[in-house]
Amino acid sequence: MKRDTIILAGLLLAGMLWGGCVASTPEVGTIFQRLQNEDPAVRIEAAVEAGKTRNSKALPLLVDRLSDTESEVRLFASLALEKIVGEKQFAELGWKFYDSPDVRQKAVEKWRQWLGSRPKP
Repeated sequence: MKRDTIILAGLLLAGMLWGGCVASTPEVGTIFQRLQNEDPAVRIEAAVEAGKTRNSKALPLLVDRLSDTESEVRLFASLALEKIVGEKQFAELGWKFYDSPDVRQKAVEKWRQWLGSRPKP
């Protein structure tokens, strides 16, 4: 039951931010700079933008955000990755918001290996 509550809360927050119901932070710098900004709200907005625009060049930084210190940033990075690579690829590579840090880190390593094996554009 606790896991379902966490998932539901995350989805509600995701819906609010994805839908634009939360005050916007000023866009300063490129999406790549904002994904690395010290402000979690800026990182979240950059992840949302990357997902909306399906910016595949942001993939390495989004994968890095899967290990972010802020849980909300991790969630929005995962949502953006799923939009960019598709549900099937996302499920194959794995990463779940509610998994333990060790399990999430193993998934991040799998994502990094996948990124390294992709042909360069």
